[in-house]
Amino acid sequence: MNEVQTKSRGKKFINDLGIYAIGNIGSKLITFLLIPFYTFFITDPADFGYYDICLTVVFILNPFLSFDLAEGGFRFLIETSDKTRHKAIISFVLKAFTRNSIILVGLGLILGYFIHIKYLYYILLFGIIQTAYDVTLQLVRGLGRTKIFVTAGIFNASSIAMLSVLTVAVLGWGVPGIFIANIAARISALLFTEYKVRITRVFFRFKYINKTISKELLHYSLPLIPMVLSWWVLNSNNIFFIRHYLGLDENGIYAILSKFTGILFIIANIFYQTWQQNAVEQYHNPDRDSFFSLIFNNYIYLLCFLVSTFPIALRANYFWLVSSEYDRSADYLFINSVFVMIFALAAFFELGYQCSKQTKRLIPSILAAMVINIVGNYILIPLLGLYGAILSNIITYLFLLVYRIFDTHRYMYLSFNSQNMLYLLFVIISGIYFHLFFSLLTDIVFLIVFSTAFALSAPQSIKKNLRLSRRPK
Repeated sequence: MNEVQTKSRGKKFINDLGIYAIGNIGSKLITFLLIPFYTFFITDPADFGYYDICLTVVFILNPFLSFDLAEGGFRFLIETSDKTRHKAIISFVLKAFTRNSIILVGLGLILGYFIHIKYLYYILLFGIIQTAYDVTLQLVRGLGRTKIFVTAGIFNASSIAMLSVLTVAVLGWGVPGIFIANIAARISALLFTEYKVRITRVFFRFKYINKTISKELLHYSLPLIPMVLSWWVLNSNNIFFIRHYLGLDENGIYAILSKFTGILFIIANIFYQTWQQNAVEQYHNPDRDSFFSLIFNNYIYLLCFLVSTFPIALRANYFWLVSSEYDRSADYLFINSVFVMIFALAAFFELGYQCSKQTKRLIPSILAAMVINIVGNYILIPLLGLYGAILSNIITYLFLLVYRIFDTHRYMYLSFNSQNMLYLLFVIISGIYFHLFFSLLTDIVFLIVFSTAFALSAPQSIKKNLRLSRRPK
């Protein structure tokens, strides 16, 4: 790989990572700080557990509303600067979402007439607004308006925080107050985005729709629908098993655990968004495998550092982050962080399918993983409780990771750096410490020692690119 080109691409990757980090960390930090706020005012874990189930249902509505054209829209927009093509892509995506939303509202009204489901109308409204928000932001990102994309995320999170204070703390509306705050915040963020980018005013007209482009979008996006549904089953079926076998209280404990280890998901998502953009842009370069391998090995270093230090640092602060009813969730922090690392690595290889536009090849492995996870939950949760749910996730995503490593050879070939074995050893040592020792003093000493060890052993490419990114332009 040409050294100058490598430095240039590496610096761009670091800069893009910084932009996505500002948006994600800014918005997710606010969301994270809302956890102790919600648990203070909603003291019954069963209530919070039921809300978490409602939230899961909200996100399952997404593929039905959008046909997952948000991902397709981003993928097709980012590869072209043709304004006519931009208008054709965006018009088709928004038309499909509008039509599907009208159908969902009708079905929801019929369902509500015959069956009483608690918070049904909140779920439907939040599902539509959440999908509109996701679709719009992916289109904005595909247009290259990354700063608007991250600003909208911060604006949305800030609005949720302020409105939650009003609806939950001041008015005492409980779970409905959380729904109302989230819905109103996303509407505000959509208005902000429209004001800045003018998507509907500039890009959305039925006359712009092009049949050829629409078919290309559907060919890319439709295979993602069963994949997204399988993802939902894969990622959410455990909460139903937990509720059945362990009760709503354990659902609440698991929900809080997921919120905290969700910080690692946020970091992984920052990397994923940056990698997604850069991978598409670099996919057709002749030395792409060398560049992709460089990013992959650096990512392993980052994940190992986070898994080795984050659970211990979080556990040391648990006494002020949550109320005592949720303290038990700290026991599962490390093993759930290991699960997040495996999940993140499996997601890394997903970009091979997206770059090559062969999304239909994602389906077999996801379906197999779904079956493995359901069977794992059925067997392990009654035996091991919440540990069983997490262990089932680890087994499932290990399968998915190994499958994708071999299956994506046709699209990209990544080499594994032997130095990564040292970082994996650090993870094992950290896990042993987490489960055998616990005191604030030893936690602080451990974190200092391990952070120093990781800093000294960091890959040279990371050190070089960090120095380059700090240089004035």
